[in-house]
Amino acid sequence: MDKETLKKILDSSFDEIFVIDGKGVVVYVNKACERHYGLKASEFIGKSSYELAAKGYWFPSITPHILREKKRVSLIQETIIGKKLLVTATPVLNDKGNVSMIVMNSRDITEIEKLRKELNELSHLARKYKNEAEEFRKRELDTSNFIVGSKQMEDVFKIAERVAAVDSNALILGESGSGKSHLAKYIHKMSKRSKGPFITLNCPSIPEQLFESELFGYSPGAFTGANRTGKPGLIELADTGTLFLDEIAEIPLNLQAKLLEVIEERQFIKVGGKETKKIDVRILAATNRDLKTLVKKGLFREDLYFRLNVLEIKIPPLRERPDDILPLVSYFVDKYNKKYGRRVRFSKKSLDILLSYSWPGNVRELSHVIERLIVIVPDEIIQPHHLSHLVQSDTSIDSSQSNRETFETEIMPLEDALKNVEKNIVVTAHKRLKSSYKVAEALEISQSKAYRLIRKYCGDTLN
Repeated sequence: MDKETLKKILDSSFDEIFVIDGKGVVVYVNKACERHYGLKASEFIGKSSYELAAKGYWFPSITPHILREKKRVSLIQETIIGKKLLVTATPVLNDKGNVSMIVMNSRDITEIEKLRKELNELSHLARKYKNEAEEFRKRELDTSNFIVGSKQMEDVFKIAERVAAVDSNALILGESGSGKSHLAKYIHKMSKRSKGPFITLNCPSIPEQLFESELFGYSPGAFTGANRTGKPGLIELADTGTLFLDEIAEIPLNLQAKLLEVIEERQFIKVGGKETKKIDVRILAATNRDLKTLVKKGLFREDLYFRLNVLEIKIPPLRERPDDILPLVSYFVDKYNKKYGRRVRFSKKSLDILLSYSWPGNVRELSHVIERLIVIVPDEIIQPHHLSHLVQSDTSIDSSQSNRETFETEIMPLEDALKNVEKNIVVTAHKRLKSSYKVAEALEISQSKAYRLIRKYCGDTLN
């Protein structure tokens, strides 16, 4: 092989080949150096590698180490134009064992180092997000505010512990705000699925036209505006864990059969998909409505009701377990004092008012009342006059229950009469209670329905 051919071969090498003699003088370098240092190969020949290193063409210098150790060495150098090189230097020894030349092979790892740095950052972010997700999951599954002070709630928890020990579906009954979602979290936390996800679907909060795609997910291109890669549904996200269907009575009737298939066959098909997907999930459901009555009216499937109601737990309303009120008050006062940096407490007479109030909104209402008082009352002791709205509210409700408003009985089409009655009830309830969720609780309807009726009859006064 002639010299010219050998030069072409060496210059075609992607890796840099850099040769210095025993005194550190450059005797050869191929064209790869132009990418690494911004100089032509001819500009290196005859130059001292010590001087080049001193001028910052590369760092650190490998030459002194090789001359001293007389062994192959690999290290990472950074060049004057910011390139990262993985350099492997091999000494060539003469007959006397001295270094006659050093042959260095250098590979540009700038992009690799950049990718490695990005990967490390992504790994750090992934660990951070994992820790944050775990903390969020712990908070989400926190049941510390489930205070048990009454015999009724002790019995509820005993049943919940037995339910948690098995893997059957369960139905939790109770008024809105009584703690159904907290009990579902407790059952999951105590079950063998506790390390799996706990996914909640608040059925009234999902518009009917989106319900199927939210619950079952959809395949790519399932409908106009869909994500091109598709989307997993909440059932899929709950795999190996628990799916909690809050206010199950609000699930659209046409989707109940598909949910039944999930329960019976442990499988489902995404919206717009063809492939059946297997799933391992436990379903807990909750409602504040009488499902048996809905079944009789044809508004809820009987077979789905029986599949959900394998085990049943009923949480009594707060008014039926007054022994829980003071422990709950103590818990919420401590919680919100810490949150807002206050030192508020209740006087004995104000506690008597809390004990005598009927709490139609149950534990949720109690929590909101205490938080509001701690925020807005400037004094450190909450007195009875701070609770006058509770006394008035209870009196108003009692009055409306004992003295139902009467309406004119003129002859008119039944449908018009029913609409008038509905309007009067909704307008009156909204005037007194001021919010859709309280109207829903008082009229024993879903919040989404209450919102629609208030919007229909109260117009601009909607809260």
